[in-house]
Amino acid sequence: MYKILVASPEFFDDEAIAVLRKAGNVVSRKLTRAELLGEISDTDILLIRVDVKVDRELLEHAKKLKLIASATTGLDHIEVDYARKKSVKVINLGDAHTVSTAEYAFGLILGLCRKVPWAHESMIEGNEKRHLFAGRELSGLTLGLVGLGRIGSRVAGYGKAFGMKVIAFDPFVSSREFRMVTLEELLRESDVISLHSLLSKDTRGMISSGQFALMKRGAFLVNAARAELVDTAALISALESGAIAGAAVDVFNKRDMEDGAVARLARKGALLITPHIGALTQEAMHAAGMEIVRKVADAVSNGDI
Repeated sequence: MYKILVASPEFFDDEAIAVLRKAGNVVSRKLTRAELLGEISDTDILLIRVDVKVDRELLEHAKKLKLIASATTGLDHIEVDYARKKSVKVINLGDAHTVSTAEYAFGLILGLCRKVPWAHESMIEGNEKRHLFAGRELSGLTLGLVGLGRIGSRVAGYGKAFGMKVIAFDPFVSSREFRMVTLEELLRESDVISLHSLLSKDTRGMISSGQFALMKRGAFLVNAARAELVDTAALISALESGAIAGAAVDVFNKRDMEDGAVARLARKGALLITPHIGALTQEAMHAAGMEIVRKVADAVSNGDI
C-alpha cells in the first residue's frame, strides 16, 4: 500500500484521515524540517497546507513521491515545475476556501474603515475617547477588486450589498455586472482596494511605490491573498507618509514583522495585521480537508499515480 504522509495534521480531521486510511498507510504528525526530510524519503503521497514548503531540497529527498496534495488554492509554496519534472503530480483545492476568505476580506474592510480593532483596544485600556475613532461609511465608496475570480466575485457582491460602487481589474475575466477597468484606473478611482490575485511571476510585487503613488490619499488597501503581491517597503512608506489612509493584511512575511515600523504603524491605527486566518473557519477547514482527501482517494482508486 502507499505510504501517505499528512504533514499538516492540524488541518485534517478524523473524518478526512478515515478516508485516507482506505487509500494507504497514513502517517499524520507535525514534523520539523529535519524530520520531514527524513520521513519524505519513502513517502508516496504527501498532504500539506501552505505551512509546508515543498522546495527542490525536499523533492530531492523524496525518492518515491508520486503525488503532492495541497489543501490550498494557491501553489506558490510548492516548486511545481520541478515536481512535475520529477514526475510528481500536484493537486490543489477548488472552492472550499471561497466563502471563508471572501467573508474575512470584507471583514477586514469593515474593521479597517471603522477602526474596530483600535476602538476595542482603547476600551480595554480604559480610554473612551470616541472622537478618535471616526471612520468611513462604505455606502457610496468605490471598491476596487484586483482579481474577480471566485473570491473576488463574492467580495464584489458584499460590496454591492453595502451600497458600494464596484469596479474590477482582471485580465482573464469579463463581467456584465461590474465595470472592468485597467489596474491604473482602478488605483486612481478606488476608495478601498482589495487584492484577490493568485501569486505568479506577473503579479509578484504588482503593488509597489508606483502604484501607491496613483492611489487616492484617503484610500485603504486590503490584502487577504498573498503577501508577495505587495512590496512591503513601499507599503510602509505609503502609510508613514500618509499617501494612503490605511491597510489591512492577513498575509505578511515573518521577516517583515522584524521591522519596527510595522508594529509602530499597527499601534498608530494605520495597519491592521492578522496571521493568515482568512480561510480558517471550522466549515472551510473541514471542507478543504475532505475535498483534498477525496481527490487523493480517487487518484489511487483510478490508478492515476
